[in-house]
Amino acid sequence: MKTTQPTLGKYVCGMTASLIIFLAGGWLILAPFALGYQPYGTDWVSQTTNSFILGIGVAVVALVAFVLFFYSLLGSLRATGVLVTPSKVVAQAPIAYQAQVPIPQAASQSQIDLDKTLATLAAALAADLSARRQTDNNIQNDHVESMVNRSEVR
Repeated sequence: MKTTQPTLGKYVCGMTASLIIFLAGGWLILAPFALGYQPYGTDWVSQTTNSFILGIGVAVVALVAFVLFFYSLLGSLRATGVLVTPSKVVAQAPIAYQAQVPIPQAASQSQIDLDKTLATLAAALAADLSARRQTDNNIQNDHVESMVNRSEVR
C-alpha cells in the first residue's frame, strides 16, 4: 500500500503570499492619510478615493485566496490521513425497556460475598466512630470538670 506524504510548501507559500498581499491592500487604504496627500478635514481627493477602493479590493481578494489555500491544506491533510474527518452525530430512537437477564450463580455468589464484606466494614467503621465520640465526650467532660474545679477554688 502506497502512502502519500502531504507537500505543505505550496499551501504555506500561498497563505504567506496572501497575507502579504492583504497587508499591501491595507497599506493602500492607509497611504493617503499616512503620506499626507489627503488634506485634513476636506473632501477626499480622487487619489484618496482611488487608493481606498483599490486597497479594499486587494484586501478582499487576498482574504479569499487565504481561505481557499487554508481549505485546500485541510483537504490535503485529510486525504493523507493526518487529520480525521469529524463524524456527524445521528439521533437515534430511544431504546425500549429490556427485562433483566438472570444473573449466573457464580456472579450471584461473588455479589453475596461482596455484600458481607461491605457489611462487616460498615459495622467496624460504626464501632470506631462510636469509640471516638465516647473518647471525645470523656475529654470534654474532663475539661468541664477541671473548669468547674478551678472556679470553686477561687
